[in-house]
Amino acid sequence: MAPDDGGRAYGREADERPSAVSGAEVEGAEASADGGFVDELYVVRLRGLVVDFRIGVHPHELDAPQRVRIDTTVEVARPEGGFREDYRQVYCYERLAKGIRQLAAGGHIKLVETLADRIAELALIDPQARRAEVTVEKLDIFPDAEGAGVTVVRRRS
Repeated sequence: MAPDDGGRAYGREADERPSAVSGAEVEGAEASADGGFVDELYVVRLRGLVVDFRIGVHPHELDAPQRVRIDTTVEVARPEGGFREDYRQVYCYERLAKGIRQLAAGGHIKLVETLADRIAELALIDPQARRAEVTVEKLDIFPDAEGAGVTVVRRRS
């Protein structure tokens, strides 16, 4: 996102900036100085993480790990006062990736549903996280398909 130029990028002088829409409110958002709205949530994605898991119910799945692709989307509360270039105020996707890798080292899991649910729980450990959507796919199940798996959604209550 470009730095605030006072509206000059849109052909206006700084003192010509429109005010917030009067009488109109957007649920879950607050008016910003330039008349737009800032949503109270932002989205963090961890896409295409491929990790070897011991997973499955079939006898051949008990012998060796399988490649599993994980896509995670986490809706996170925007820090009060904005991001301010402070990494301590934002959701840590590195911590999420490390946690997923630790799950892989934790022993055999029978169902992709169980794995997806555990990752969603992990994603919601951060108190700013509001909702997690996790897709888990086994990559080498069918020769004519990229993957087979599930998507699980969890929300903070």
